[in-house]
Amino acid sequence: QRESILKSLQNCGLHVFSYYSRDRDEIIVKIGAGAQKLRDTAARMKYKLQLKKQYLGAYAEYRHDFPGRPERNYKDRRVASHLYQTHTEDDFPDSDAIFKTLDKIHLIHHIITSKDKECAGIPVGNLLHQGDLKAYLPLHEASVLKELMGDTWLQKFEWIRMPEEQATKIRDYFGDRIAFYFLFMAWYVKWLFPIAAIGLALQFIDVLAQTPDNMTAIPFCILMAVWCTFLPYFWRRQEAKYAIGWGTLDLTDTLESCRPQHSGEPRINPVTAQVEPYFPWDQRVIRYAQTGVALTALSLVIALCLTVLLYFRHQMKNEVSLGIVTFQFLTAMFVELVNHCISLVSKHLTERENHRTQSEHEKHMLWKVVWLKFLNSYFVLFYIAFFKVHVPLFGMQMQCLHGDCFVDLQSQLGMFVFCRLTFSSLMQWAHPKLRGWWHSCYRDNNHCLTYCHGVSLLELADMSAAEQQAKREPYDSFASFDDRLITHGYATLFAVTSPWVCAATFLGIVVEVYVDMKSLCEARQRPIPRSAKTNEPWSTAFDVYGAMAASCNIILLIFASHEYDAWSFTEKLCFFVYIEHMLIVARVLLKVLFPEVPRNVELLQLKQDNMVHRCLENIKVQQNMDTSMFRENREENIEVFEHDILDDDEAEPTLQLAASATAMYQGVVEAVMSTTAGPS
Repeated sequence: QRESILKSLQNCGLHVFSYYSRDRDEIIVKIGAGAQKLRDTAARMKYKLQLKKQYLGAYAEYRHDFPGRPERNYKDRRVASHLYQTHTEDDFPDSDAIFKTLDKIHLIHHIITSKDKECAGIPVGNLLHQGDLKAYLPLHEASVLKELMGDTWLQKFEWIRMPEEQATKIRDYFGDRIAFYFLFMAWYVKWLFPIAAIGLALQFIDVLAQTPDNMTAIPFCILMAVWCTFLPYFWRRQEAKYAIGWGTLDLTDTLESCRPQHSGEPRINPVTAQVEPYFPWDQRVIRYAQTGVALTALSLVIALCLTVLLYFRHQMKNEVSLGIVTFQFLTAMFVELVNHCISLVSKHLTERENHRTQSEHEKHMLWKVVWLKFLNSYFVLFYIAFFKVHVPLFGMQMQCLHGDCFVDLQSQLGMFVFCRLTFSSLMQWAHPKLRGWWHSCYRDNNHCLTYCHGVSLLELADMSAAEQQAKREPYDSFASFDDRLITHGYATLFAVTSPWVCAATFLGIVVEVYVDMKSLCEARQRPIPRSAKTNEPWSTAFDVYGAMAASCNIILLIFASHEYDAWSFTEKLCFFVYIEHMLIVARVLLKVLFPEVPRNVELLQLKQDNMVHRCLENIKVQQNMDTSMFRENREENIEVFEHDILDDDEAEPTLQLAASATAMYQGVVEAVMSTTAGPS
């Protein structure tokens, strides 16, 4: 099989260089492609490349130069090679300078995996799933990566400030999906800063008042509702601005290949005419039902465990050191541990559903993770805010800390935020190293004993750069966004009771962005770039969280605080419905006044489409039409007729009853005469 794979790579025109690993138990294959092979593949794929700045920097499909046909006197000649932007500073660029490294990775990946003409058609996913292929990754470029990371703290701060130039560099190196992740983190930090400053100022007032339930809660609640609503919406406008610059705004969904884990009866795909596993819908419905039962049972178990923790907290808070703080810490650690288990369980349940494509798999996994982690992360906080003093727990009447549920909620929320921001960042930094240690121990028991003494660094030094990168863990953007979503919930859902939480989240996100950058560049494999025009489905997830946060803060203010104790329940309910309707009206006005795709982006897209059409079809722009050529080449005069000779002046039909009766009478007589003449 190894020989056939290498032959297939060579036969399709790729450059293959293979060598043994350090222990000579694996073969490392480095694959490249020549300039002409890249051009031919790009033309066959209709791959889009960036045009020069004088052509608005638009993206157009690559086309070979066409010399024209002799019988047409070469008037149909098309030259497009001069249109494409060269990504080099050389005065005489190479023939492959029109391709960025990102483009080369896309094209070579297509040549390796596709079954198109002059492609190898190697099932990389299946080989990885079966274990025949240990790793499949694009290699890092040391000089480019060093420049991207930066040497000084000011240069590293560019990952947080994220100017357009830095975002483009990240996109050109890692692809659209990862660039959008770091762009969103930078956008989130910028939006958090003012609300964090206001929250810190209000926290001083809360300290003086000895409770967050004071007059400052009302304006801060309104501010948080507006902030949570506007954040994801204006982010979508920002997405569109970068998507038009990266040529992905008009990106459409294409038919995805099967996941390697997808199983079923072999059938011919009616679209691709290739044999693929087919999984019947009725069997998937059964799997969905089983997943629903499992999620329901797991939700009940999580709620029961957290309720028991709350019960023991109330019963034993005076019997342990540090009192209630100990139980708050244990609860926070329990939530973090269960969140990790939820990721594993959700992955297993989604695998059982046997989805065909990776996109379907991730979407179904997303809603499982969001639901279970929402319940696990915020159950205790919702209980303290709305039910603790109103609903007895196992027959026992509960009391809030210092008789103020907002103070109790603030205390528990502080422990949640501390544990999440501390242990989450720590685990994100340590997880690749722990996995590397585990894999090394699994492969070599002797190495397990010496790993902690620095011998691993010497052993890694004996490996080639490609082998070292292959030993790293793959990068998982799903886990990164998942963690940020939970942190966003802590920062917004109960902000009216804890104004300081936005400032803590601001500092935590800054640290996590730095840890993400270090992990991605130094501890993870370079991911295969993925094209994307948005951050979906995560943008929608943050939008849903924003709507829930706005409503939750309003409910806390109206129903749980003492600001409206003099109001009846009916008055509170009417006031809540009124504010919710105002938020709905605000969202509608927001869509009308500020479309998700800005007007200037739409105009630029139209101009780019027009420019691409003219460039590829060799249509020259003529501001003033020259009519002299028509006068010089005229051979006969143009005759203007009095009327249209092709228009027949037919009389309009009119109703004549007498003529109709006469015609009908004659027809009947002729029919009778022909019948009489027949038998004789």
